[in-house]
Amino acid sequence: MKSNEIRASYLDFFHQRNHVIEKSDRIVPNNDPTLLFTSAGMVQFKHFYTGEVAVPYRRATTSQKCLRAGGKANDLDEVGKTSRHLTFFEMLGNFSFGDYFKREAIAWAWEYTREVLEFPEEKVIISVFHEDDEAAEIWEKEIGICPSRIVRLGAADNFWGPAGDTGACGPCSELLYDRGVDIDPAATLENDPNERFLEFWNLVFPQFDQQADGSRPPLKNRGIDTGMGLERIAAILQDKETVFDTDGIFPIIEATLALSSCSYEEKPVPCRVIADHARAITFMLADGILPSNEGRGYVFRRLLRRAARFGRELGLEKAFLHKVSMHVIDMMQEQYPELSQGRTRIEKTIQAEEERFAGALARGMDLLENLFDKMKSSGSTEVSGDELFKLHDTFGFPLDLAADVAEEQGYTVDKEGFEAAMRDQRDKARHAWTGSGQQTVASIYRTLESEHGSTEFVGYDNLTSEATVLAIIAGEKAVKALSEGESGEVLLNKTPFYAESGGQVGDTGFLKTEEVLLEVTTTLTRVGHSVLHQVKAVSGSLKVGDTVEAQVNEEKRRRTEGHHTATHLLQAALRQALGDHVQQAGSYVDSERLRFDFTHFESISLEKLQDIERSINENIRASLPVLVAFKDLDAARKEGAMALFGEKYDDVVRVVRTGDVSLELCGGCHVSNTGHIGFCKIVSDSAVAAGVRRIEAVCGAPSVDLLQERDRQFQSVIHTLSARPDEVEQRLQALLDDNKRLQKEVEKWKQAAATGGGKDFMSQVKDIQGVKTLILLLQDMDAKSLRVVLDQYKDKLGSGIIVLGGGGSGKVALTAGVTKDLTSKISAGDIVARLAPLVGGGGGGRPDMAQAGGKDLAKLPEAMKEAETIVAELLS
Repeated sequence: MKSNEIRASYLDFFHQRNHVIEKSDRIVPNNDPTLLFTSAGMVQFKHFYTGEVAVPYRRATTSQKCLRAGGKANDLDEVGKTSRHLTFFEMLGNFSFGDYFKREAIAWAWEYTREVLEFPEEKVIISVFHEDDEAAEIWEKEIGICPSRIVRLGAADNFWGPAGDTGACGPCSELLYDRGVDIDPAATLENDPNERFLEFWNLVFPQFDQQADGSRPPLKNRGIDTGMGLERIAAILQDKETVFDTDGIFPIIEATLALSSCSYEEKPVPCRVIADHARAITFMLADGILPSNEGRGYVFRRLLRRAARFGRELGLEKAFLHKVSMHVIDMMQEQYPELSQGRTRIEKTIQAEEERFAGALARGMDLLENLFDKMKSSGSTEVSGDELFKLHDTFGFPLDLAADVAEEQGYTVDKEGFEAAMRDQRDKARHAWTGSGQQTVASIYRTLESEHGSTEFVGYDNLTSEATVLAIIAGEKAVKALSEGESGEVLLNKTPFYAESGGQVGDTGFLKTEEVLLEVTTTLTRVGHSVLHQVKAVSGSLKVGDTVEAQVNEEKRRRTEGHHTATHLLQAALRQALGDHVQQAGSYVDSERLRFDFTHFESISLEKLQDIERSINENIRASLPVLVAFKDLDAARKEGAMALFGEKYDDVVRVVRTGDVSLELCGGCHVSNTGHIGFCKIVSDSAVAAGVRRIEAVCGAPSVDLLQERDRQFQSVIHTLSARPDEVEQRLQALLDDNKRLQKEVEKWKQAAATGGGKDFMSQVKDIQGVKTLILLLQDMDAKSLRVVLDQYKDKLGSGIIVLGGGGSGKVALTAGVTKDLTSKISAGDIVARLAPLVGGGGGGRPDMAQAGGKDLAKLPEAMKEAETIVAELLS
């Protein structure tokens, strides 16, 4: 069976047993801010087990894309070394939420294993939690498994969860495939160094609800959560030694080797790592993760750089991963259409990151050379583990490459120190991950959503509505009333207030009765489509059950609608001007402005930006109709509707069409005609992350305010310069040229002062341990002037040491120089490293020249007095 056939057979098997086939969730969990990545199939269902939300169905089955490359679940360091570990993989699963339990789960697992996969009975070993007599008895008495093939194991092996810090957990029973006694006759489940036994299915019996304090009360919806590794099943069925040799991964290895002159037999580990990491980074980008230096973006960058590093072992010095990622998309886009939708963006992002890494490697080589210079002067022969780790962590510099370069220079490397630093970093990262930044949802909100369901939203067509108060929350507790001066949240049965989502801010306005007035400061959802109105009671007392008039602030809503529709016109103009790789990476729209983040890999010229702005305003003046329709997701995509990458959509989606210019999936509020926007003015364009740019703009009345303020500023400049509008540029350029000429003259005077204005400091040279040393405090000189003095007196000394301190521009500047013949005895970098802390600063440099700054100008004279002692100690 091929991987696609296995996936289909599994989903079909459980669909026939009344399971709803649910779509894979994103790699970034939608409902759990404590998790770095979706690491198991049950993550999207966590709250179904705890009873915090209404359960839409009692049985489900999925093929879930999973990533275990950071946080609590991390298999990164095992990839390529074992036959089965992957960072990215697909997990097949069947789930029960308060429906069937152990008996059915075990029976169906055995039926699928024997009748669909056709595994020989004698090849399957069963493990159970050592206290779970019920599961052991079902396997033995009802399924008929020989007791010798049922193994009881402890909590480390057979107690699962939770996924994250809290949630469903319970004992589990694993199915393992015995790959043969010839692999290791002495192997047991507890001691299997040669991987004779391959776990392929884990049946988890969630019956406890792990709390933050460590307690485990019973779950409200006791159930079933199983996980089967698709790649592992493929390895068994296709009789492959490792998961990397299966039809789902090996073609990626072949695509990599086509770019190299190496063979798989020569370099199996690099091939496997590259294939796995290429799959991981491709899916991460498809799900909206972008490279950065923290959180999920840092994991992306680490995976890419690790794969690029292994590429060097295959002789792939230039960027290649973007080509490999295209093969990943070709293989998996049918199952995961988000891959093909982001194809160009994925390719360009990976290529840009690879090229960035090449630059980082070059900088790392420079730092390594500086390190060798220091070691030469100090007589050290081993590169420390801390220095190697710094190169690796900051620049992604490979340990093996550092070792090769060091060996060529005659040095050894402290690999054990490096590994210790790596372990420390992993431990810190595990403890440092405090969540995605999303707020953890209090249980009261899940309870209310479960009791009352979704709030009816009528705000697309109406800005006022009569509604009933279903609940009032204050301090994350349900209360019966809210009195004058108090703040809280109000849940209504229906509302015209738009809740913050899709980048659009929540509406503001009022809730009113004849006796009560509450100001709505914002509107949001915390669970599902249960809309909460954050309010402050202005007068009267609101009670649960009251009927209120909900009234949206119309002026703010209309302005927000204009800004939202303008983002659609902006995206269309960007794609037309820059290319189809442009996709939304984030947005924010309110009544005063819009902010639009998008994928692009270089700066945008002013001329191009003006073309984009011109295109937007042409479409505004054209008064294009803005039409809304609800369509099947697949039909909308076939029509070319733009989707937010990484977003998981329902089967039926809201489609917003703006003339023939734009077609997007969007749940936000819009003008009915682009002419209502009025005018759009781009305010700024900037880079916010690798491969992501941000445009900010204003529309309608705010754009008039902006243009009038800029006109006022321009009129002030005209008045100051006493120039006509058409003379301003010429007059400013003349002033800048004059300023530049005067700065050069000032610089000449500074240099004259720096060299003493004819004064010779050679009389102040001292002999320290047989070395000519010049230590000077030049109070009014800045770093640049000190460098002039340094260069002049190094020539005059011929052989010696110079230490200079200055306080020009109110800042401490330190400079030290050592002539080449003495760098083996003393390093200028060591001198400033000792001096700088005395003035509250830091710095460094080469053995022959180093600079530092400082904050405490008052301590400079005392520090310069210490310079002589420091030089003497370093020479001794």
